[in-house]
Amino acid sequence: MTDGVPPTGGASSQILFAPAYGSSPYRERTVISDMQDAQAWVRSSAGGSLRADTTTFARGTQSLELTTTGDPARPLAIDLALGGVDMSRCQWDLMLRAEDHQTIDSIWLEVGQDDSSFLRLDVVPDPRTLRTGGWSRVTVNRAATRSVTGRPALSRVTRVRVRVNSRAGSGPSRVWLGYLGLLPVEDSGVVSISFDDGYDTDYTTARVIMQRHGIPTGTSYVIADKIGLPGRMTLDQLKELRDVHNWEIAAHATTDLTTLDEAGLRGEFERIKSFLIDNGHHGSAHHFALPMGRYNELVLQIARQYFSTVRTIDVAHETVVPGDPMRLRVFYTGRYTTEAQVTRALALCAEHRSWTHMVFHRVLAVPDGAPETVDAATFELFMSRVADSGLPVKKIAEIVPGT
Repeated sequence: MTDGVPPTGGASSQILFAPAYGSSPYRERTVISDMQDAQAWVRSSAGGSLRADTTTFARGTQSLELTTTGDPARPLAIDLALGGVDMSRCQWDLMLRAEDHQTIDSIWLEVGQDDSSFLRLDVVPDPRTLRTGGWSRVTVNRAATRSVTGRPALSRVTRVRVRVNSRAGSGPSRVWLGYLGLLPVEDSGVVSISFDDGYDTDYTTARVIMQRHGIPTGTSYVIADKIGLPGRMTLDQLKELRDVHNWEIAAHATTDLTTLDEAGLRGEFERIKSFLIDNGHHGSAHHFALPMGRYNELVLQIARQYFSTVRTIDVAHETVVPGDPMRLRVFYTGRYTTEAQVTRALALCAEHRSWTHMVFHRVLAVPDGAPETVDAATFELFMSRVADSGLPVKKIAEIVPGT
């Protein structure tokens, strides 16, 4: 069935689905399981346990609590039998919660017919996505394919399996499953090119290379206190990027936000947002990049009151309409990134219509040895691959409009 009603809050947390935007609004989602019938799911692994939990849930009055074995060689798996659901042109939509994300190596979703015929999707390749201990909405498409066994008929899926793989030495831990649904595929994949910290190489080097390859825009996440300092962009350069070169200037900071209380968080958010608005960057002031990628539940709770998106450094394929715009996943780059990795990411983006959000720091003609620095020749190679892909390159605000 299709479902346009936001989920009901649970006793220990309230989860609201993201607002409808983009070409496939969430009101078009199809519910596969809202976990209200605990008997529909069965444990298919030798170890671990499964039970209904009425104390925390994302919809209705219960979720499914999964307890892992803590042994990587004995993953926990639970199965749902279906009557033949068409999943050939869809994205998958899940609500997940973890007791301790550090006990998890990965979470897989398998769709198909049986053990000889299924598609395996890496739903949580980066367990940091579940770090807060609260509910997390995760959307994935076939760009997240880990493997294919046999010849699964995705036009007639009769079995869905959720598999939780423990991290070595972690011990048993709990994971909750609150919802599983489907979303329509997008019209096209999309690429974003972002830069952190407001280095002057955004203006002097990266911009020039991108323009040489016909790439129309980029996003600089800047730190208010650093503007105009040696090695950083000036106010005039930021203005030129915006007005002449079609870039957006978004919000960043240096403080580890997880060390702050509510008053401290509000002070940080108000400082950078006011700086951007006061200097004419009205639309892009609604978009924020987490310092060092660190966040907790309080950080996200307060950030929602100031921003339309919050960007992490969690590495995974993002969907064009992200499940949680407060936790945007990215293709994080550095001197360790290879041409083959970029080419593959762009190919998956084009084939499965996902969002490849490439994040850079400094682009230098002579590398400084920092792991996050990319040399200019390598950056030029990466941008040539972006241009060759034919994918549209968009600003963050063009994908998730500010409010």
